Amino acid sequence: MSPGAEKAQKEQPSEREIDILKAMAQGYTSKEIAEQLFISENTVEAHRKRLFHKLGARNVANLIYKAIEQGYIKVKK
Repeated sequence: MSPGAEKAQKEQPSEREIDILKAMAQGYTSKEIAEQLFISENTVEAHRKRLFHKLGARNVANLIYKAIEQGYIKVKK
């Protein structure tokens, strides 16, 4: 595997991060997401921080936009 491909693979959100991303897109707070997924609020915040880094987003709106653009979130029509 080339170094570029290896880096791209590392930058993919985990399944749990995608679960959190979808909940964020639905408007849930970190506390509500934590309750739904049976994890701590601190864990949700850590996943959110990694999502911003992995997708290169500046704010929540930009994060959701990039997630849709990259196919992590599907928009219902």
